[in-house]
Amino acid sequence: MPTSFTLPQELTIYTASETRAQWLLWLSVPGEAAEIDASAVEQVDGAGLQLLVSLRRSFAEQHRSLTLHRPSTLLRNACKALGLESLLATHDVSGEAA
Repeated sequence: MPTSFTLPQELTIYTASETRAQWLLWLSVPGEAAEIDASAVEQVDGAGLQLLVSLRRSFAEQHRSLTLHRPSTLLRNACKALGLESLLATHDVSGEAA
């Protein structure tokens, strides 16, 4: 399984279940770091952002880093609007912002 993942264009309540299932498989693969390409996101809602927060926490619990690369403008604005700028930050394996 690759250490990178590409977010779908639609990261909403309608795609959260499918995306979550893919991520659970991804989380089961050992490793220290993982990367998410977030450049394709064209739709996002609270469920999609909640899924990202959950993934970040899951990685931190495993002492693994997770990097969100090239977040789309829409995703960046949604994170800022809800005070979730920390999702956009690079984190080291301890979960601390770098």
